Amino acid sequence: MDTLLTQLDDNLKELYRKALDADALLDNLQQQGHAKHQRIFADNKLFQASSNRFMPYLAETAEQVAAMRQSQQFNTATLQRVVQQLKQLHATLAEFRTLLTTQ
Repeated sequence: MDTLLTQLDDNLKELYRKALDADALLDNLQQQGHAKHQRIFADNKLFQASSNRFMPYLAETAEQVAAMRQSQQFNTATLQRVVQQLKQLHATLAEFRTLLTTQ
């Protein structure tokens, strides 16, 4: 279980910097009159958070990993949900970065 939690933590650490950078870019775009979206993940069933920035979604995922670590127990459904959240965050941040570099 420690290896699994370490891997989840590594993913969270990697996403943390990317989410901070993306949110800063979104703040800058919004100040310029762009980035008028309401949510990063519209109609998403994976997250309870609803935000126009990435950090609340990452925080939600990190809280679930912390809860697993604290209880030293987790069920398969929780683990699957966390993995899906991490995958979606990785994919969306990569897509966001690609969009910005092509413009």
